[in-house]
Amino acid sequence: MSTRVILRSPFGDTVTRDIADGCWVDPVGDADRTLGEGYWAVPGLVDAHSHLATAELPARGHRPGVLDEATERARDALAAGVTLLLDKGWCDKTVIDLIAAVPESERPAIEAAAQMIAVNEGYYPGFALEIDSSEIASVVAEQAAIGAGWVKLVGDWPRRGQGPVANFTEGQLRQAVRVANESGSRVAIHTQARDVPSMAVAAGVHSIEHGLFLTDSDIATLGEREGMWVPTLLRIEETIAQLGAESSGGRLLIEGLDNARRLLPAAFEAGVLVLAGTDLVGTPANVASEAIKLGEYGLSNSQVVETVTTAGFDATGRSSVFGIGASADAVLFPEDPISDLAVLTHPAVVIRKGIVV
Repeated sequence: MSTRVILRSPFGDTVTRDIADGCWVDPVGDADRTLGEGYWAVPGLVDAHSHLATAELPARGHRPGVLDEATERARDALAAGVTLLLDKGWCDKTVIDLIAAVPESERPAIEAAAQMIAVNEGYYPGFALEIDSSEIASVVAEQAAIGAGWVKLVGDWPRRGQGPVANFTEGQLRQAVRVANESGSRVAIHTQARDVPSMAVAAGVHSIEHGLFLTDSDIATLGEREGMWVPTLLRIEETIAQLGAESSGGRLLIEGLDNARRLLPAAFEAGVLVLAGTDLVGTPANVASEAIKLGEYGLSNSQVVETVTTAGFDATGRSSVFGIGASADAVLFPEDPISDLAVLTHPAVVIRKGIVV
């Protein structure tokens, strides 16, 4: 059965595409069915900071992944409209195995880091790949070879009585970026400290995860190179609730959220690719809620829709305009999501590789 799809973007353009071999092609002749008339279309929702291998346990799910469970989460994400997912690493390579095991039409497109890289006492004990920081170049090369396009560094971590402390120097971060670039991978960095975001930006790190203490200068630099910032606001708010707002860690994160609220609109205007990411809050199927939270922190409705849709495709070099030859992925909404952000949580039709999910 031949399928034709009318793709009306919330951002103003409308194109009509046929589907052939899972890709968009120019319309030819008559189609057996037409989808999309009267709907608004995006290439999909994007979860830019996911952990498919996690488990919803009281201990935050910090245990090795289970392939069947991760697969179920990936399929649930696709059903919720997530057609692109950036998995930012785990303690093993469950998600790398998932990419190989599950057909593309049954899951989002996935880019992923393998094991997170930290130092001794630089993350949850025994969870990350704990290295001597002087080994960062060789370890990044190894992890880039295992991963699917990403390497994940834990840039800082709280030490008792000190707050978040840097795990690596700026020079070591530069080495990591250089080695990753040589292998065609990108580097993402966890950072909740005051000084590490600036070090990471100066070193050329591709994606700043959390990054509450970015500065105006960092934003300008990141914007010039169209770098990524994934604030994970719901995750930060949940962490504050866990720590207590009056604890030293809670107060630090509240200060960081205030800074993020100030910077987010400016970051978007400066060309930073602000992206939505679920981290460990719910599952990737919850990414629309993170996008809506970005609106509460100062982004316009149009900017919110961009952060959770086209920006992630642009950031990873994919077509965000239903280009000829691109994967036939689309999510259709009965209303314009820019007019009503809540519609992002209820897609009407999800198409992945030309197949209606």
